[in-house]
Amino acid sequence: MKRLIAYFVSGVRTGSFFYLALLLLGQLFPQLIYPKVSVGNILALFMMSGLMGMLSWILEEFDHMSYRHRVMLHFLLTAIVLIGTCLISGWTNALLNPIIWIVFISVYIIIWLYLIWQMHMRTQRINQALIHRRKQKSKKLY
Repeated sequence: MKRLIAYFVSGVRTGSFFYLALLLLGQLFPQLIYPKVSVGNILALFMMSGLMGMLSWILEEFDHMSYRHRVMLHFLLTAIVLIGTCLISGWTNALLNPIIWIVFISVYIIIWLYLIWQMHMRTQRINQALIHRRKQKSKKLY
């Protein structure tokens, strides 16, 4: 349960970041993107991004599936959460607009690139710690 809550909070954090980025873009390019700020929109965004974050457990827990299939399942379920949020929140017009899908796919790719970079950096730190540990052990032997 704690892990699902952590995934939910992580999703809200990521969703909030991108919502603020879209608001910034809306100020810079109002003819392209203009998200409206309202209590309903913010709550819908929190729930949507939290649910999307919770879907990340698929990537860890479904080891019986290939990683590619898990990513595709995650992408499809994330798109379904977006569609559901749009339908529940009365944003049905947004679903017909290709910009929402371009933004969705772009954000999805950006998040994946960030996660890949983060994994690379974590691996580098672990490798450096192991090298340091081996050096310490070899000094003790002599």
